[in-house]
Amino acid sequence: MNNILAPFRQSKTLNVIFLSNILLSFHYYLIVYINSSFLSQYFSDTQISALYVIGSLINIFLFLNAAKILNTLTNYKTALYAIAFETLAALGMAVSGSPFLIALYFLLHAVIIAFISFNLDIFLESANSDESKTGETRSIFLTAGNVTLVIAPSVVAAFLVGNAYSHIYFLSLLFIVPMFYLVKKYLKTDSEQKPVEHIKIRETTRKYLADKNLYNIFSVQFLLQLFYSYMTVYTPLYLAKYMGFSWAQIGLMFSIMLLPFIIFEIPVGDLADKKYGEKEFLTVGLLIMGMATMFLSFVTMKSFWFWAAILFITRIGASFVEVSSDSYFFKKVDQSKADIISFYRLTRPLAYVVAPLIAAICLQFIPFEYTFIVIGAILIIGTRYSLALEDTR
Repeated sequence: MNNILAPFRQSKTLNVIFLSNILLSFHYYLIVYINSSFLSQYFSDTQISALYVIGSLINIFLFLNAAKILNTLTNYKTALYAIAFETLAALGMAVSGSPFLIALYFLLHAVIIAFISFNLDIFLESANSDESKTGETRSIFLTAGNVTLVIAPSVVAAFLVGNAYSHIYFLSLLFIVPMFYLVKKYLKTDSEQKPVEHIKIRETTRKYLADKNLYNIFSVQFLLQLFYSYMTVYTPLYLAKYMGFSWAQIGLMFSIMLLPFIIFEIPVGDLADKKYGEKEFLTVGLLIMGMATMFLSFVTMKSFWFWAAILFITRIGASFVEVSSDSYFFKKVDQSKADIISFYRLTRPLAYVVAPLIAAICLQFIPFEYTFIVIGAILIIGTRYSLALEDTR
């Protein structure tokens, strides 16, 4: 552990990025699971899905133009503007009672939040000069954020009384505002930022198609984000609406479910760097995710601990894939390749377009619970991409 933490002891910039990621994660994870329930007070299920799709499509456009934005403003200024807009969005959802304004604030949030993560990716790549430590550094970076992922659902369960969602949005502001201060004061390191390459869809697509490793790791990351987007939107709805669990139970269940992101990511990142490489962890992770997700379709009992256990297993697989996919990708790409990085980060908004479409189509033919079989099968089939990777060790 001492060796793993060494880069953070030696670099003040890494420490600030580390802390900024914790603050951003706490802000995001406090509200990510309640967004759909909050919106359901004003919109139908179809309208909610449409809002997610619209936000994701705008997010895709933003990522396609990420290099232009960075070259014009620098990553530092872009991050400050993005954090300011996210603060406005959270505040707006907390205080507004107008469906039209709420829709606008939610869309702003949906568009901006992923871009702030992209800004942190650029900061981290700039600060991390030792590629041999990429897995370790990335695993700590991800685990730091995932500590908040585990805590946040229980905090929501404690503070959410009735339908007073505004309390949670106000609470989330306590984390995004200090992040603005940290970035403004300590991360002005790119005032002389090197020009980054603009993402040209045809040319960047050709780069991915020409490099089988980039193509395959992009595909694996998309499958992971598809899993996240589907489970984030539809699992809370299923547990509350169809299984009859209360939000207090769901919050605690999700905190248990998310523990693997704390337990496994640092050792997996370390092992991927020093012994095995990422390919094995990616394949095993996809298999665990797929099989456990499919099993959810057959759980008919309202047992808190049984549901918590199966959901916990799904996240064991997800933790393997999350740290290994980022580690693999950033060993292949440096900070100057903003076109490659932003294209890679398109997997998240793309998933938020595809997941609602899969749900909408499946629900026309099969009951809600059997949609988990579809998602699980897609993940298992996706092992073809991890198996096709050229391992780093």
